[in-house]
Amino acid sequence: MLEHREAITGMSILVAVVDAGSLSAAAAKLGMTSSAVSKQVSRLEARLGIRLLQRTTRRMQLTEAGARYCERARSILESIESVEREAESVQDTPHGTLRITAPTVLGQVQVMPVVLAFQRAHPAVKVHVEFSDRRIDLIEEGVDVAIRMTAQPPPAFVARRLGDDRRVLCASPDYLARAGRPRRPGELSNHECIVFVAGQPVETWHLRATQDAEHTTPIRVSGRLHVNNTHALRQAALAGLGLADLPRYLVEEDLAAGRLEAVLERFMPVARGVFAIYAPAPYVPAKVRRFVEMVEKTFRDGVAEGRTS
Repeated sequence: MLEHREAITGMSILVAVVDAGSLSAAAAKLGMTSSAVSKQVSRLEARLGIRLLQRTTRRMQLTEAGARYCERARSILESIESVEREAESVQDTPHGTLRITAPTVLGQVQVMPVVLAFQRAHPAVKVHVEFSDRRIDLIEEGVDVAIRMTAQPPPAFVARRLGDDRRVLCASPDYLARAGRPRRPGELSNHECIVFVAGQPVETWHLRATQDAEHTTPIRVSGRLHVNNTHALRQAALAGLGLADLPRYLVEEDLAAGRLEAVLERFMPVARGVFAIYAPAPYVPAKVRRFVEMVEKTFRDGVAEGRTS
């Protein structure tokens, strides 16, 4: 099954390159980087053991073997698209099973409301959701859509940007009364900081001045408490155990109610992008298209924002 998926992906990318006339044009159409497209073509050639494209600095053309392969691949892809369209029905109604993954807290707080709305709108779709902070292999585990927070989405996949994971440094009034309020980033090293563990402890916080988006300042932090869950991180901050780097969407109400207070407001933790990621294909199933469209609209309209961007 995995080999079949890889073969279809390779065919799709090769045909896109031939149709677009260049790696860069195909990359733009597929929502990938040129290097990722080139790598996929090279992997396909290595798997087949033949040269498909003759590439020079000035032009690119199919080899004789490549022309035969591309013609057959195009026919196969057209057959797959025809079968997919027929299966989706004339009305293009989403159905089948949609497998979604997202980070635990982002998924619980922001993605789950979209899943519920999607199921109400498309009752013929069975949805399997996994909220996990482990890195999931989309192809190997059969995931249709992954919502991820990252500075660099995987280049071999289509990545639709939903917004940014805006964050805030904060602590409880009780902690700040005891330990004082940091005025400069360098003072964080003198404070008890609650350390998030993502595989390894995140003991460097990257901050940037609100007036300078180009430069970031790495600050080493330490603390007695290490946690691997963002809800637990928030609870520890509310309990007065130290400073925490938290998603703004999770603590917006705490900040408004005075249960937590933002510190170093002239600086902010570097935000990662939030992306909907799925495998490139000549025909994206309706269930995937509709879910991605819905989650994009939700983030764009600000229901999951304030929150994200």
